[in-house]
Amino acid sequence: MLKKLVFIALCLIISLQTSTAQSINTEELKGINIRNVGPAGMSGRVTCIDVVLDDPDHIYIGTASGGVWESTNGGINWNPIFDDEAL
Repeated sequence: MLKKLVFIALCLIISLQTSTAQSINTEELKGINIRNVGPAGMSGRVTCIDVVLDDPDHIYIGTASGGVWESTNGGINWNPIFDDEAL
């Protein structure tokens, strides 16, 4: 709980410090080409998330490559599920 409060406090401090208006020099951006942002392979992409409502620190994610991962501590550590199953 304390980690979550510290995280929220840091987010508030950062958002207050960056809330001033900034100008962008568009001339510097002319040489940049549009590209996809994200992992080059599909294995790193999360396609679904599910949380146990009675225990919000218990989270499951599914990945584009078919892997399923579980966290029981709010996403700090993840363990693969079904890694030892037959193909």
